[in-house]
Amino acid sequence: MVPGATIRVCLRPVTAPTLAAPMPAPTLPAMQEFVLDDLAATRRLAQELAAAVQPGDLLLLDGPLGAGKTALVRFLVEALGGDPAQVASPTFTLLHQYAARLPVIHVDAYRLAGAGDLAGLGFDELSEGALGVIEWAERVACAFPAEVCWSVNLAHAGEDRRRVRLATPLRLRGKWLHVPDEG
Repeated sequence: MVPGATIRVCLRPVTAPTLAAPMPAPTLPAMQEFVLDDLAATRRLAQELAAAVQPGDLLLLDGPLGAGKTALVRFLVEALGGDPAQVASPTFTLLHQYAARLPVIHVDAYRLAGAGDLAGLGFDELSEGALGVIEWAERVACAFPAEVCWSVNLAHAGEDRRRVRLATPLRLRGKWLHVPDEG
């Protein structure tokens, strides 16, 4: 595998043969794929995420530069009742904290060597009872349990459009996040 490559899995329902024992529920998160046409659609996605996340959840964000990772965090903090003007990319500070209905701990893992560096920032302690949001998450995602991880991959899909691949935590398998088409 190429270093830094991201593997994404898309599950499709499987029906067990009638003579076989029932198949166990899948243990991997379901994947949704859709396109956000503009910033208003990104705001709606953030609102849906804000309604679904729980204390202790982790939002793992990946995508190229300029794909909208920090914009999504800004809208998410706003949807959680925080001040979106406080949100900035933590590229050089590595970690920001935002006060909201559910506190948000925002990390940029781009310059981290691995999960050990994340622990050195005190991320585990800070994100307890909060929502942890990690940009460039592919560098540290293996350190977290799938039961609490939301995976969001953003990619350019035209001028203002973004292609999104979203996987919900294992505790929500079989449930889909509603992403409205219109505001």
